[in-house]
Amino acid sequence: MTRAVLVSLALVVALLALLPLRIVFDMAGLGSGGVSARSVEGSIWSGTIRDLRIGKLSLGDMDAGLAPGGVLRGELALAMTRAADTPGQPPLSFDLARSGDSIAMRNASGDIATADLFAPLPLRSVSLDGVDIAFTGQRCAQASGVVRANIEQSLFGLTLQRGLSGNLRCDDGDLLVPLKGQSGLEQMDVRIAGTGRYTADFRLGGLAASTGTALSALGFRQQGEAMTIRINGRF
Repeated sequence: MTRAVLVSLALVVALLALLPLRIVFDMAGLGSGGVSARSVEGSIWSGTIRDLRIGKLSLGDMDAGLAPGGVLRGELALAMTRAADTPGQPPLSFDLARSGDSIAMRNASGDIATADLFAPLPLRSVSLDGVDIAFTGQRCAQASGVVRANIEQSLFGLTLQRGLSGNLRCDDGDLLVPLKGQSGLEQMDVRIAGTGRYTADFRLGGLAASTGTALSALGFRQQGEAMTIRINGRF
């Protein structure tokens, strides 16, 4: 009897170890939270998610496996790091968790390309440092950590090589990312709703009068002594 029990346990452990990561990815119900992938390969403990996307954001290929700590919290959590077979890509790591109607990104650090989400602003990527974000239903339930928006070039004489940075937080059910440049004259407030819609209010101060015409052509408008633009979109 004891031998039969041990054999049964060994079989269960072996089956769990070989369980396809695809099954866990589907069981987590991440698709309803806007998460998708071109393909999911490998086992529950060591697999690769190809072309992982959160809404319109492409995170590329990610090595992934079940995070045991998530099980202790009563949730399905996948620990992800940017895949080793994608050379030239900046580092990125985080845990993606789902429990009931809550979805969370935890311990996120690294860079994510933003493509043209914030056009006409030349914002190429965002850098995350110790970022935790959780939504319950369509309401922001938790947000912390530092975000930096990386500007790919000078903007009408303003050098923004250090980007704009700030600490994210929840605000009236939305995720709020308030960003400022080193001089304090550049500000960008990004508000993200649980529906995936976002607004980005960008403000530039301390500009030469001659830049007004060029900025107006991009959609900026005069507001006091600053030029501002609002960008609306959906992830």
